[in-house]
Amino acid sequence: MSLRVIKPGLFVFFIMLLFLQSTPLNGQSVQVGNGSYSTVLPSGAVGPSSSQGSPVVPKVSTSFNQPVQTNDWWSSLIFPFYGSQHSNTLYVLPLVVKAGADGLGMGYTKDPVFAAADYLYPYQQQLTVGVEGLNSSRTLVEGYGDWTVTASWNDGVRSMKTTIGHGLPYAFFTIAGGNAKVVCKETPVIWSNSNGVVGLTVAGRHYGIFGPSGSVWTGTTTLVSNLNGKDFLSVAILPDNTPATLEYYRKRAYAFVTNSTVSWNYDKQNAEVVTNFYYQTVLKDSSAGNLNSTLTALFRHQWINTNAPLTSYSYVSVRGQMKIFDGNTFSTTNEFNGILPAFPDEGIYNPAILGSYIDSLAMETLSPGPIYENGKSIARFAHVVRIADQLGKTAARDHFLQQIKNRLEAWLTVGGGAEISWIANWNTLSAYPSGYGADNQLNDHNFHYGYLIVAAATLAQYDPQWALESQWGGMINLLIKDCVNWDRNDRRFPFLRSFDPYEGHSWEAGHGDFGDGNNEESSSESMNFAYGVALWGSVTQNDTIRDLGIYLYANERAAIEQYFFDIDNVVFPSSYPRTALGMVWGGKGVHSTWFGADPEFIHGINFLPMTGGSLYHGRNPEYIDINYAEMVNEIGSKPRKWKDVIWQWYAFSDPQFAMNQFYAEPYYEQFDGESRAHTYHWLGNLRKIGRLNTTVTADIPTYAVFKSASQKNTYVAYNPGNSPVTVNFSDGYSMLVPGRSMKSFNSDTSGVGMPVAVPISDVSKGKAPLTVKFKGSNSFDRNGTITSYHWDFGDSTMAYSADTTHIYRTPGVYTAVLTVKNNLNLTGVGEIVITVDGNGTPYIGTPKTVPGKIEAEEFDLGGEGVAYHDSDPQNVGVPFRPNEGVDIEGCGDVGGGYDVGWIKAGEWMEYTINVTETGYYDFSARTASVPGGGAYHIAIDGINVTGRKTVPVTGGWQFWGDVVSTSIRLEAGVHIMRFEAEGPEFNFNYINIVRNLTGIESTTTDLPTEYVLNQNYPNPFNPSTAIRFALPQSGLVKLVVYNSLGEEQTTLINGMMESGFHSVVFDAKGLPSGVYFVRMVAGNYISTKKMVLLR
Repeated sequence: MSLRVIKPGLFVFFIMLLFLQSTPLNGQSVQVGNGSYSTVLPSGAVGPSSSQGSPVVPKVSTSFNQPVQTNDWWSSLIFPFYGSQHSNTLYVLPLVVKAGADGLGMGYTKDPVFAAADYLYPYQQQLTVGVEGLNSSRTLVEGYGDWTVTASWNDGVRSMKTTIGHGLPYAFFTIAGGNAKVVCKETPVIWSNSNGVVGLTVAGRHYGIFGPSGSVWTGTTTLVSNLNGKDFLSVAILPDNTPATLEYYRKRAYAFVTNSTVSWNYDKQNAEVVTNFYYQTVLKDSSAGNLNSTLTALFRHQWINTNAPLTSYSYVSVRGQMKIFDGNTFSTTNEFNGILPAFPDEGIYNPAILGSYIDSLAMETLSPGPIYENGKSIARFAHVVRIADQLGKTAARDHFLQQIKNRLEAWLTVGGGAEISWIANWNTLSAYPSGYGADNQLNDHNFHYGYLIVAAATLAQYDPQWALESQWGGMINLLIKDCVNWDRNDRRFPFLRSFDPYEGHSWEAGHGDFGDGNNEESSSESMNFAYGVALWGSVTQNDTIRDLGIYLYANERAAIEQYFFDIDNVVFPSSYPRTALGMVWGGKGVHSTWFGADPEFIHGINFLPMTGGSLYHGRNPEYIDINYAEMVNEIGSKPRKWKDVIWQWYAFSDPQFAMNQFYAEPYYEQFDGESRAHTYHWLGNLRKIGRLNTTVTADIPTYAVFKSASQKNTYVAYNPGNSPVTVNFSDGYSMLVPGRSMKSFNSDTSGVGMPVAVPISDVSKGKAPLTVKFKGSNSFDRNGTITSYHWDFGDSTMAYSADTTHIYRTPGVYTAVLTVKNNLNLTGVGEIVITVDGNGTPYIGTPKTVPGKIEAEEFDLGGEGVAYHDSDPQNVGVPFRPNEGVDIEGCGDVGGGYDVGWIKAGEWMEYTINVTETGYYDFSARTASVPGGGAYHIAIDGINVTGRKTVPVTGGWQFWGDVVSTSIRLEAGVHIMRFEAEGPEFNFNYINIVRNLTGIESTTTDLPTEYVLNQNYPNPFNPSTAIRFALPQSGLVKLVVYNSLGEEQTTLINGMMESGFHSVVFDAKGLPSGVYFVRMVAGNYISTKKMVLLR
């Protein structure tokens, strides 16, 4: 690879000169403005290490003279975390390769395999390219480009260098000390062999081998050539096995790639980012019309955003179709729809309530902690600074700012329990206390530093002097450089360490030493870093840093849409059922996370944190609906955790629904990086201003445009400079924004000065008859007092109280309108849309008579989502109603027949019933369960009439018992009864409904009388097991799993729980076989059970 040649001694001298730009405090710290970093790790801290805990040094050749690169697709070549002296699998794409003692293994994988909820394109080796007799003890990094790398082998007699890179169908080799050798994994079909060029097929994959003109290849499974006295060859994966294709690739096979570089330009007038990709090549053989230009396969996020002419050649890959471009230079253009420091003051939140949330938060202070957790806490305060400012709560605002300043300065100064340390032989800055492998594996630096940078950008908006390079800005700039050094002349850090410019997203493992390549989990935290860089550059008036952040943001946004979300439904394998990934790996897509398989984690890890940099989610509201529906289906209910993050994300599509959920759960558990003030402000804004409008752009990067349900635009812009700026929007609107200020204009001026109507409903969608609880009492008036409420439900019925209940009996879409009036006779209007779906039809043609027995398998006709919901479309069990998804089996209970089994939480069935007489009834559900802990409820016309009913252990899947609910009042007539599972692991045979003539509820209680932690079931288990426990009273419960060393593995429950029987599933995916313990603490009750995981 052609690299800037600097002798090692000169290189070290050059590095020392750069450090002289900073002032040394002493032998262990370096002053940067008012801040400092250490050059010696804190006591007890570790740097880059092997998996065994031993310090590790970069695996580079003696001629290597660049800053050490990590967090790349090829990093296992340079960082032997698991001890391999060659490499792990490298997902170059379209090629997949792996270094070994005898050379470079090469493969191309076309067909996915499936495991659990993941899809994989595993390494399938077809060739090994090397030198006869080569047996090198190590494969070293010789040099690298922006997305290419050169590796070298040397056994003292024979040597080889190879250049590979993203997009390249070629691998380029130079050899010495012996003949070139290509070994096929199995006997090939050689369909061409002439003048040094071989076309062959191995295991259905087509390759071209390109030796120098006049060279000869001999052999079949092993091909050997002396290369006609030359020292070079290239090998390419071919799209097909035609002579025309072989010749096309031959002409470009001798243009050896020696470097790859990326550059970018932010065009603020058109709100676009242009990214330029360039290959440097050297023509090794100029005979036979050979061309000095290469071929490169563009990933989908590139080829849908380029005007470059593409050939008809393409490849299959884990990233979807890759298309071949012929040439050394191409460009992509991505839209940039803007970022904001915060949302404006446009929402329908009640200022008094919002102010109380701010006051409550202002009573907190920030404490020290590890870099990731502490960063999130600091950023949590940063998210509410501008909200406090909008409310005129300057004391709270200044408190947040001071707390932010205190913690940032602690991190940016050596000593005091938190500091940044320079690790010279890895060219990196690492923060201590650390976590998540950021120290020993160099993982996630951009995630961790992103929170600090966002907070610093917030502080800089109010204290620009603090952000000067000569004060604290120099240290913030160093944190940015550690992750994405933009200055090729600053050789303290590698160029764009954390960001892969060709794949368009970050890699988070410093070493990437995995069989599936490197990985990225939380794409949204990578976007948070890009957002922080762009915002920091804006507020410090550094256009270079600003444009760097915008480049990262626009390109990763394009990659996320394709590879994490597959918004066009063409990247994931066609048979793959998921709509979103939790992690993207070099060679697979994973519907899980490193830390758990809860659906909220899998989906939410690519949402958080929600900031003014999260606007990119709003580009695709239709996809948000699809993603949310999948998450709810997987959970079996609405989200149970990370609720505030998910509400804010979902508000980009349906702010009405999201705000309803916020109001419906006033005591929800806050995510650790969130606050009620930020969530309420966010939801209130989107409820008023609507969805992101991507059709309108602005000539400033800190902007956004929204469109309400009434098709009115809200324009928002932030001016980070000191002087007023006129911001021009592409639809012709312009506004003058004062210096260091955010301004918004809502084109819907009809409600200015009026009271604010806030209509809320407990449900927005359901089946007829649909009972909806409406709430208008959250309406407010900034100028007076609300004196009257008027509801129009959209079906010719009205109500006149603030809060009311209404039943929709006919399917349709209704707009419920709330009108409020104040003491000045001014009115405010708010709308809420209610969708009422139809029902199925009775299974036997007529409704089931009540009193009477209702068989489980005789649910209504109508199919999935109408008469029932089942998480799996296949009918597991006997062929009764085989074309429907409910799982049915033969029943061993008295009377035989069928029962419904394999029940999962969230599944339901509906039955049309005809109640002959108004009165009270007892419901007896016939159930069976081995582990117990399952649960259900019964609803009549959408109203839960039984509450949660727990299914006890019966001793066998066909040992039956009754769970009774008494004294339920039913009105005479036809109703829809729904049986809905709230917990898994039980079978359901029938419900017997009888009259209760007393109208008195049974004194028998389903509540336990004592605390109990039951033995998990199954045990031993693989990979998951159910843990059941009983609570005689409501209270705080903690359920934690430990390994045999007493080390905490996961917290299953830590919060308030209602009395009753409960069950939780422990998923041990990713944990090794062995003994584990689950410990329950509830009040004064403490109990531990032993569990055995066998794989």
